[in-house]
Parts: sequence; C-alpha cells; structure tokens
Amino acid sequence: MFVLTAWRQRPATRVVTVAAAVSVAGAVAVASVGVVTTGSAEPLVAALDGVVARLVDAAPLLLLLALAWPLALWIAVRPQRGMLLLVAFVPFDGLLNVLPTPPFAEGWKEALLIWTLLWSVLGTVGKQRERSRFPEFVGPLAIYVGVGLVSAVFVGGAQALVGLKIGYLFAGSLVILWLRPFDARDRDRLVSIMMGVGLVTSLGGLAQQALGHESVNALGYEYNKTIRFTGGFMRSFSTFDLPFAFGFFLATVLLVGVPVAMSEPRRLRSIVFFVTAPVMLLALAFTFVRAAWLVLGIGLVYHAVHRYRWLLLGVLIAVLGLVMLPGQIAEPAFQAESLGDRQVGWLENIGQVTAEPFGNGIGATGSAAEKTREVTRLDFEVYQPDNQYFKAVYELGVVGLWAFALTLITAFLYLRRVDRQLTGTDRALADGVAANVLGVGAACWVATYFEIFPMDLYFWMLLGVVTTCTRVSSSTRSP
Repeated sequence: MFVLTAWRQRPATRVVTVAAAVSVAGAVAVASVGVVTTGSAEPLVAALDGVVARLVDAAPLLLLLALAWPLALWIAVRPQRGMLLLVAFVPFDGLLNVLPTPPFAEGWKEALLIWTLLWSVLGTVGKQRERSRFPEFVGPLAIYVGVGLVSAVFVGGAQALVGLKIGYLFAGSLVILWLRPFDARDRDRLVSIMMGVGLVTSLGGLAQQALGHESVNALGYEYNKTIRFTGGFMRSFSTFDLPFAFGFFLATVLLVGVPVAMSEPRRLRSIVFFVTAPVMLLALAFTFVRAAWLVLGIGLVYHAVHRYRWLLLGVLIAVLGLVMLPGQIAEPAFQAESLGDRQVGWLENIGQVTAEPFGNGIGATGSAAEKTREVTRLDFEVYQPDNQYFKAVYELGVVGLWAFALTLITAFLYLRRVDRQLTGTDRALADGVAANVLGVGAACWVATYFEIFPMDLYFWMLLGVVTTCTRVSSSTRSP
C-alpha cells in the first residue's frame, strides 16, 4: 500500500521501482541463458548454490537494506523528512564508537544527506517553481565553495576529496531546504527535536560525570581520543565523538530554545524547556569547552540587547558565578595555556600564508588532514590551526578568507533583516539562529568550528530553515 502511494505521489519513485524490477528480471534472464545454452540446469544449480552462500554472508547488510528501503521511499515522497531524521539522530553518531556496527555504518549520515538531496532535486524535475530571491549570503558562499573546488582541482587525490567532504558536504542542506522548504509544522518539529535531544544528551553527559572516567572507559571509549581531561576533570561528551561537539550543540540548543520558548511561554514544550535549561547549562559547563561558553555568552548578550532585557540579569549572575568558582575548578576551566599554544602555532605558520597568498590547498590542515593521513596511511605531521579564519586563509588564501568571513557577515545581516519581516515563533527562530551565527563568528577565532561534526550540519541547516520562513506561510503545507 505504501509503495502504491509513493508511486502515485512521486513519478520519480517509479524510476526506482522500475529499476529494481529490471534488475531482478535481468538476473532471472542471465540464469535462463545458462539453462538454454547448456541444455542443462546444472550450471544454474551451481550458480544458485554460490549465490545462497554469499547471501548468508551478507545477511546483516541485506537485513539493513530490507529495513532501509521503506524508510528510503518515505523520504523520497517528502525529502523534508530526511532533514528531520538527520537533526534527530546525528547527535547520537558518537555511539558508533562503542556499538557493534559494520564499518560502513559510519557513513550513514552522508548517505542520508545525499539521498535526501537526490530526491529534492528529482522532485522538482518538470515542475514549475515560484521564483524567489536568493538570500544575501548565497553569493559569498558560492564564491567560498568555488574557491574550494578550484583548490581541489590543483591538490587532487584523497586530500582534495576529504577536504571537500569535510568543508562543504553538509552545506548541501541549504540546497535541500531551498528546493524542499520546511513548512510551519516542520519548523515546529525541528525545535521540539532539538530541545528533546538537548535534554537527553545533557542527562547522558551528567551521567558520565557520575560514573567517572574508568567506568566510561570500560564501556569502550578510548582515552585521549574520546575521553579527555581538563585539569583533573573529565570532559563530558555524552553521545558525541568529542566534548567540543557536545558543548557547541548545547549552546546552539539554548540559543534557539530561549526565544522560541519565550514566544509561547504557556505551551507545555516551553515550560519543560525552562525547567530543564539549568540541566543543559550544567552539562555544558562540564564539557569545559570554552569556545562553546563563548558562543552561548555572546548569543545571550545579543538576545538581551535585542529583545529580552531580563537576560542581562542572567548574564550578570553567570559572570558573578564564574568569579566565585572554587580554585580547583576555575584554574583548569580558564587556564590560558591552550590559547598560548594556538598563538604559537599561528605565528609559526604565518610564513606559509604569506608565501602562498592563494592558499596551500584545501584539506591541508585540521581534521581534513588527519582523515587524509588515515585514508592514505602516510606518515606526516598535521597542523591544527584551532582558528577557522586562519584555516581558511592557510588553505584557500586571501580570497577564501574574504569569502568565508563575508558569508558569516551577510548571513547575520540577512537574519536581522528577516527578523523584522516575521512574526511569532518564526521570528523567534530567526532570533535564535542570528544569535548562534554571531556566537559562531566569535568562536571561529579559537576553534575550527566547521570541522566539528555535527555543528557544520546544524549551522547550515538552521540558516536554511530560516530562509523557508518567508517562503512557506504557517497555513501552507509544503510538498
């Protein structure tokens, strides 16, 4: 019944169904040829025995495909579902480090994004679309991506592919949301998912503090890879790969959640968020990710100055609380050693920037370089710039830095302009995303934010969602 519904609603779904039928028919035809040409069924029997043996070996994969096929069709009918699934499950991707999963499971989020993008494009084929003006940030972003593509052509090989994947793949969510915009119900579900996942992961992070690092290590997490320390304190990472992703995620949830909850203060979801926000703040504190604290602090100040004056009191209380922290907590939390190490690295590598004003090549530093080393199995030293701006100019040169910085600036200005056009929860959502963009722009001075998964996905996705607020009204159901 579901397949019939998909067939009727999406002509493109018919292509996949027909392709599957042709594949089965082709297999049967090949087997039949063997019988006809030999005049005996023995070759066919032997072939079938081999096929059965291989099917037994591939049973887990086949089971996964059997379960994934209905889900894939469900997404094909309405690609917005794929984006909501990504939002809901990427915070739990770090569990793959300890769960008994096949190696290919690591690529589930890339596969889901590409599948969703594919059907977003196919769903527009042959259909007349309403012409809409592109947001201001699209031009600088296109230049930034273009510079990366040109750099990849010159670099070539695994470094180019890895650099493009880590640098730009999840910006594809912007394309998906432009072609298949969220309606009001989708946006509401998005906020609910973020609030719910924020609470669940916060409880997981606090549970890790209660268990202690030895118990967490016994679960399968490795020291100096996932389990990390600041002073004598373990840094909570919850269901993420690293504490950094966990900290940035909670900062984003809080910045988006505050204005949305304030726009509907009597709604049950808002009440639950207000009650559980202290839990998220405590979990964020135990990540000891100061860049995430910076994102939250700047974002809350923006909210306070822009609309919610009472938040200034909260910011003041937070500052006083930090001043009054016990020495054994304050010293590791605010030690300047890591910032000093970053500055030394910048000074040591500034010569590479001046020597190559057009960049040293995409994927030359950071997580991309580490992944390239892992894939190619080559032994070379990896430089971690811990500064997204420095990474941009180091890899893509002055033009790349200019395009990246202009993308952030125009994105923030676009959100401020849209804020004046929207009302209700959509306006609150735009407020939250603007605060997050402003905070991320500051955090990029001390972190390679767009290399930290899933924050690259959340950044581009939230920006894309706001573009849908002005294109799909609250009373319209997006196809």
